[in-house]
Amino acid sequence: MQLFGLVNEFLSANDETRRRNFIIQRYPVIPLAPNNGLLGWVAQCDTFHALIKEHREKACIMLNAEHRYMQGKAPHYDQLPLINKVEVFEYALNLLEGDDLAKILWHKSSSAEIWLDRRSNYTRSLAVMSMVGYILGLGDRHPSNLMLDRASGKVVHIDFGDCFEVAMTREKFPEKIPFRLTRMLRKAMEVTGIDGTFRMTCEHVMDVLRKNRDSLMAVLEAFVHDPLLNWRLLENNTNEQNTVISTISNRSPQTSQQQQQQQQ
Repeated sequence: MQLFGLVNEFLSANDETRRRNFIIQRYPVIPLAPNNGLLGWVAQCDTFHALIKEHREKACIMLNAEHRYMQGKAPHYDQLPLINKVEVFEYALNLLEGDDLAKILWHKSSSAEIWLDRRSNYTRSLAVMSMVGYILGLGDRHPSNLMLDRASGKVVHIDFGDCFEVAMTREKFPEKIPFRLTRMLRKAMEVTGIDGTFRMTCEHVMDVLRKNRDSLMAVLEAFVHDPLLNWRLLENNTNEQNTVISTISNRSPQTSQQQQQQQQ
């Protein structure tokens, strides 16, 4: 939450991002002891998982329909070569539209005007957190860790336990992507998909992060050295912590001048 508060200050200080109301929706976090605390309730929000489950039940579609189709096509999916896994995966996707979130936004809006506003808020908030999450190395973005504000349509992220690329180093099912951008998320955007509001928002946010790189690095390095954090993979290993810091430094957005100097 400290990092998000700092990013919100940067976004509010920039004319372009302030005018477009780019902001990360936060909630209270109250530490009570080194290993426990209280989280504030996020009002008027439902997880993507709950919304998709409700929608598919009404449409008489199995919640895990894609997985069922994959199992039916290839019962021994885990033993297949990678190229065959991709073919089975694409086969299952082609059997469904994957527009559940788009329909949810439409059905839960009382007018076309409200729907357009919610869709814009959804796209912008998703883009903002995609960029900030990339800098943070945030993983584990499954549908139960993504919430949708019923009133505004903004995306709210919860559960930040997997930071600094922890999810990428898991033995089983390591994550290889910088942020979640599945077809269900894309289809809920405007007609241009990721090439409209989403791309523009990403560019503006990344530009702001570049200009405030030093401040971001100071906060992120403090997180790495915080003795109260429970690092599942680092285990207080100094070498591992130095590796994380190096990763953050390389990932943190740099100014164009700094990039040119490095290239020279």
